[in-house]
Amino acid sequence: MKQNMMLKENIPYANLIYSALDLCKIMLAKSAQLFPFAVVSIDNDVQCVFSQFEGESAQAGMIEELQDQISNVRLTASNTIGILVYAATVSNPNGNESDALVISITDSSGNNTITLYPYTLRDNTVELSSPFTCNFLD
Repeated sequence: MKQNMMLKENIPYANLIYSALDLCKIMLAKSAQLFPFAVVSIDNDVQCVFSQFEGESAQAGMIEELQDQISNVRLTASNTIGILVYAATVSNPNGNESDALVISITDSSGNNTITLYPYTLRDNTVELSSPFTCNFLD
């Protein structure tokens, strides 16, 4: 992956993020749809976590269920990192919309960082743009 695909503050989580992005590319190339999932590192043991919901499409509650699973893991192990991944549509200040992969990182202290990776899907190939973080208004 290109060097500019990682924000400086996310470098400690680079291996987990790259693993998550690789899985996203595979899922999107095969079905043009991304089911929310999580990548969890417990004492450097990396696991992928999927929602218990079944069906052909993403459903309401999947993201919340995965957030709860990450929180529960954090409570039971001291050295954990959880990365929640899902697709979203984002708009820039000019009002232009694009698809993006949302990478929400929670460290063992409970600190949370959200990074967006805009993407386009062309001929079953996912092209990622440079990542960015954003400010959320109250």
